[in-house]
Amino acid sequence: MVGRIPTVTGIRKVAGIKKVIVAVLMTSVASSLLVSCTKNITSLNNNPKASLSAPSASVFVAGEKALVDLYTTEFWGSAPFRVVAQVWSENTFAVESNYKFATNNAPGGWWTNIYTNALSNLAQAKSLYSTDVQDPDVLRNDLIVTDILEVYAYSLLVNTYGNIPYSQALNRTIPFPKYDDAKTVEYDLLQRLDTAIAGLNTSAGSLGSADQFYHGNTAQWKKFAATLKLKLALLIADTDPTTGATKAQEAIATGVFQSNADNAVFDYDPSAVVNSNPLWQDLVNGANLHYYSPSSYFINTLVSWNDPRLPLLFTKDPNNQYSGGIAGGGNSSTQLSSFSAQWLSAGFPGDLLDYSETSFLLAEATERGISTGSTAEIYYDSAVSASIQYWGGSYSDVLAYLSQPAVAYSTATGTWRQKIGYQKWIAFANRNWDSWTEIRRLGYPDINTVSPPVAAITAFPLRFYYPPAEQTSNNKNWAAAVAALPGGADVVTAKLFWQP
Repeated sequence: MVGRIPTVTGIRKVAGIKKVIVAVLMTSVASSLLVSCTKNITSLNNNPKASLSAPSASVFVAGEKALVDLYTTEFWGSAPFRVVAQVWSENTFAVESNYKFATNNAPGGWWTNIYTNALSNLAQAKSLYSTDVQDPDVLRNDLIVTDILEVYAYSLLVNTYGNIPYSQALNRTIPFPKYDDAKTVEYDLLQRLDTAIAGLNTSAGSLGSADQFYHGNTAQWKKFAATLKLKLALLIADTDPTTGATKAQEAIATGVFQSNADNAVFDYDPSAVVNSNPLWQDLVNGANLHYYSPSSYFINTLVSWNDPRLPLLFTKDPNNQYSGGIAGGGNSSTQLSSFSAQWLSAGFPGDLLDYSETSFLLAEATERGISTGSTAEIYYDSAVSASIQYWGGSYSDVLAYLSQPAVAYSTATGTWRQKIGYQKWIAFANRNWDSWTEIRRLGYPDINTVSPPVAAITAFPLRFYYPPAEQTSNNKNWAAAVAALPGGADVVTAKLFWQP
């Protein structure tokens, strides 16, 4: 019997998306600052006294876009997480799928892009607001919204590597920053979210059109901050259940995402290559699609559960079937399914945080004994419903899918971790880093057991090793960070502090 499933309203459709106007970003090595400009933006701030071409807003949108671009891309030199999580498979060159990250230096690319392209821009924007924002309420909101995005960016770093440069990271007078303890950083990020939630003035605006997520809507940013807080609270819940529960309940009381209308999506502009979705830029415009196919394990899971997202995510192969590549085996893309036109469209939005994830988090919180106001089954059903409808499925598709014993929460195989873990893995098909992280956190699917890559050089990665450049340029601090890892070795199988 299917539980009560709320209809998802306010869904952002791929068709008719809002255009994003962001010019090519120029990198300045000396300042580590990306500079961009905008066009056709009539209001960079809700403050009518502010300049219509405020440089701080341009720098903010550069940082915002850099963060989303990195999270969205599949580029093997920075973000191969869909491949590692076996949502995708590599074909001719089975490198990252076999965890050979040294070949294309993905750990270096992820690190550098976040620090140099995202965080440096966001920090620089904060230093510029006071020169071109006159309204004190708007100024305060600008600073807080930017800080919330910084928290998101740092969470990607600390939960990828472990100890990271943090307190000294963006101080240009310190060329060799120390690495802060990962747990200390994580708890400080939660504290920063507390400060942001308390400080946001939802009666005033913020960055206006320069904010490509919520267009200056501070009430939406408060929901975003609370949802991110819920996410980080549950990340530590296995090793610190008391703090995890406290912070989760605080986040729920603040108000988290309630529908797909709350999703933090970045609407790419298909009219200009540089402003289009990075997947389209690389795979379609860059003609690199033949390097990737869907993963056979992912495809087979969807087929076995009659998942309505299957045709929304993938095409059929030449035999009119759905098929995927073997992880780490080297495959021929011409014989396999490919990715849907929707997924690879130039205007398909980037997605940093969404309602489907929120509902899965609430289901998990309920199972952990945290007061949420409903049942794990209802939240689970809501999460699956939100994902299916986001991709274009119908409400009847949702009902049919959840009526299957293999899918229904009350009858699906395994513990709550397994039930939520598998469905979250499917819902995170386009959530890149999170598709990998939820496997690390919940343990499902257990890739080491159910689908080990053909020629993997290690077990499933629990972290990225530090960028090789850190060993040479910041050796003393790098060595201290490595010594703090379990076993004192900079390897991908070392556990982070929140992993039980």
